[in-house]
Amino acid sequence: MSDAAALPEVDAKATRAAAAVLLEASALSLRAGGAARNRLLFANLDLRVAAGERWVVVGPNGAGKSSLLAALAGIFPVAAGSVRIDGVELADWAPSALAERRAWSPQFWSDPFPATVRETAALAHRREAGFRVALDRHIDPDVERVLARLLLAELADSDVQTLSGGERQRVALATALLQDAPLLLLDEPASHLDLAHERLLVELLLAHAEGEGAVVASLHDLDLAWDLASHVVLIDGRGGVVAGARDDVLVADRLGAVFGVAIHAIEVAGARRFVVGPNPTERGAR
Repeated sequence: MSDAAALPEVDAKATRAAAAVLLEASALSLRAGGAARNRLLFANLDLRVAAGERWVVVGPNGAGKSSLLAALAGIFPVAAGSVRIDGVELADWAPSALAERRAWSPQFWSDPFPATVRETAALAHRREAGFRVALDRHIDPDVERVLARLLLAELADSDVQTLSGGERQRVALATALLQDAPLLLLDEPASHLDLAHERLLVELLLAHAEGEGAVVASLHDLDLAWDLASHVVLIDGRGGVVAGARDDVLVADRLGAVFGVAIHAIEVAGARRFVVGPNPTERGAR
């Protein structure tokens, strides 16, 4: 927890079954890049992500969610602290070996040249074969299975450059799953998805964790975060961060203080749902 944080502490030591720890971050501090270079995003974050767990990262725009996901993947520099995968410091991993243990899906994708959905997925699944995979006519049953599961079979021969945002997002998820890594690091995997495909996303990620994998994903939809998460990292955008069990972190008052809006929690079919109510000034203006 950062000394600069305004967030109250929570107990991050939730009861767990004995499980392999896939990812650890110790006293992790990050500073912003880009236009706000060197602004402190947060400090002294400790994480232990074990097999079976689903960690969801939430917070306001610009708080550092994408930076955290990229730092855990070894793509973004850390200001202080350390990140370990399978107990090994990120800097000590060979890129090819690291790709076997973690899959990272960024928020934005670039498709600089034409490729079909099937070719894009096959490249993720058979990385050692390189572009030869996309040129042969071999049908990989694993690729076909994942495309079908993500409702992409009918688009398998479509150029990824022609897809809608939601369709392209499902291709991104397919490539992450086909990397066959136990640890998934997903930056806003629900962006552009409609309601049915959001439910499919949650279902697939829960199944991945149940298969001795783990998920760390950033989300903006608090209801979706509740349904997916076993644990939550909440970044407040002012240098503070808190991490802990879902039920302790996704609390209406805590979330309202972070996002600066009135948030109410209600129970619907046994699940917590979050409703944004009018602020006092808005009520008075009516």
